[in-house]
Amino acid sequence: MYYKRSDSEVTCRERGDYVTAPKTSNIKGNTARVYLFVLKNGPCELRDVHRALGFSTPSLTFYHLSRLVDSGVVKKTEDGKYIVVFDISSDLLDGYVKFGNRFFPQLFFLTVIFTVILAFYIYLIWGKPIELDDVVTIAYMSSILVLWYETIKVWRRLSA
Repeated sequence: MYYKRSDSEVTCRERGDYVTAPKTSNIKGNTARVYLFVLKNGPCELRDVHRALGFSTPSLTFYHLSRLVDSGVVKKTEDGKYIVVFDISSDLLDGYVKFGNRFFPQLFFLTVIFTVILAFYIYLIWGKPIELDDVVTIAYMSSILVLWYETIKVWRRLSA
């Protein structure tokens, strides 16, 4: 798979070359947060990233920036600033929707809708004797639990 370089550098595609895909398997959690910060804010120094993301020590920030440099998606310039070389945001944010300035899993909205429908159904049948339809409700409720599990799993992928 080939990636387009960011607009901060001339792409190899423009010259007719193709660049192999960088290793993105180790970019998750705080490293992904650092990558998205550098992508959003452009060239930035280590202390900019450290202050903005609130890491406990500058060495922790340096560790995550080094992981990005080693994977080939970020480059350190001569003046000590970090810039994105490859745009892999579509890989990192696969399955997410931007709502305001936050990212939500796509499953989140579907899960909320089904949970509201279930809550309304329970409200309607509250206090009535249990019937065969209630068995269907229990099966429906278990599928909603699976949806919540998958939603939380996708949500944690970006933040963990």
